[in-house]
Amino acid sequence: MWTVKSEWGRLNAVLVQDSAAQAWTERFPFAGVESSTHYVARDPHAQLEEGHRQWMQLPELLSSQGVQVFEVVETLTRILEDATLAERREMVEMVWRGLANPPNPGGLTVDHLLWGNPPHPYYDAEGGRVVFPSHRMVSWVYPRDTSFTTQVGTVICNMRRFSRRFEPRVVKLCYLYDPVLSEKTRIIYDANEVEGVYTEPPCVEGGDTHIVDEETVAIGVGQRSTSTGALEAARRVFAAEGGEEVRYCCIVALADPPAVDYMHLDTVINYPEEGRALVVPYVFDTELVEDYPPKRLLLKALEAVRRQSEEMGRPLAPLVHPSHFQRLGATDVYVNQGGEPRLLLREKSLLDFLVREGKVEPDGFIYVGGDPEDPWSVPHMLGALMEQSRGASNIVTVKPGTVIAYDRNTRTNRELRSHGVKVLEWESSYLDLLGGPHCSTCPLSRDPH
Repeated sequence: MWTVKSEWGRLNAVLVQDSAAQAWTERFPFAGVESSTHYVARDPHAQLEEGHRQWMQLPELLSSQGVQVFEVVETLTRILEDATLAERREMVEMVWRGLANPPNPGGLTVDHLLWGNPPHPYYDAEGGRVVFPSHRMVSWVYPRDTSFTTQVGTVICNMRRFSRRFEPRVVKLCYLYDPVLSEKTRIIYDANEVEGVYTEPPCVEGGDTHIVDEETVAIGVGQRSTSTGALEAARRVFAAEGGEEVRYCCIVALADPPAVDYMHLDTVINYPEEGRALVVPYVFDTELVEDYPPKRLLLKALEAVRRQSEEMGRPLAPLVHPSHFQRLGATDVYVNQGGEPRLLLREKSLLDFLVREGKVEPDGFIYVGGDPEDPWSVPHMLGALMEQSRGASNIVTVKPGTVIAYDRNTRTNRELRSHGVKVLEWESSYLDLLGGPHCSTCPLSRDPH
């Protein structure tokens, strides 16, 4: 059975998803409610064809490093070509469960699975109306978020954003019906099928989940994953066959909404090799990392922006408040006690846990944007945060010391190289600013070292 034993060991097999058209086309470029997949508030992609060409460099880079690549659309195409009518009925039931207007199983196509039913909008001349798909089944190009594989098996995620809630159902088909994936992977938990009464949705997303090493999982909670969802996922991992080898689950506080809508745990920290972490400066508190640039500078800068806005008589509501970042990084560490998570301790930040447990060396932190000459440099902080917003920390490691990173983040890539990390640059001028190489890859098999 395939498992993932770390974030930085050799990557053997991965799931990627060529759904650029679903993310970038056939929508109104107007502001709309989040639950509607027929609106997008912006369209940053000047050329879809050029953007898609750049996106296709990712599977090429992965393959060049010996990684076996499974692409979701190609996989679904093969599945449907070989599926019986009974299997097609099962697929329609799984994906359209609770939805109106399911497609006819006999005529089920990949476009239905990606776009919905009907697969594309059209004008109904007889009825004198425009007909849209009931819901876009797949909205983004980030399979990391919809499922993740742990040290003991695979978790199907429960998405917080309504516009993405059906993506895990589509991706799950790959695990269930592809002959290789169905043999090599084991689903230990589908977070959409959890039972019970909760005060918050039991959401957990792969972008928030790090397999730090063979004994440690870290899950960020904030705008996407919830505390309820993270703890339930920890419980399922701890209780799974072989789960006794997983010792820790770190629940990490992220920025409160509406600070940064795209923030997952993998947008602030990743691991290029054993003992090292690429981390965003100015956002964590820490007692053990002596040279870490201070969060206080970020909070003071946000205060200054709000003060200036008040002086100019501008509305305050849209502005980020310092309190949104106040607890970012605070970490509750749970230990596996007979398959149940038990609170062991509370750390000021995930960084301190990683250092205290010897998972990252005290001097093993590499900073997005590079080391500041002056830790209180406001220009350096602004530059680092801008690179973070462009996916600088969202690297994916293909083997120890070798990472794939967006080419646009020149300062961070230079800093990685200065620490001996080999950077394979992914051309990115037309790619979305919301994700990066880590978001765009879902590891299926990764060695511990």
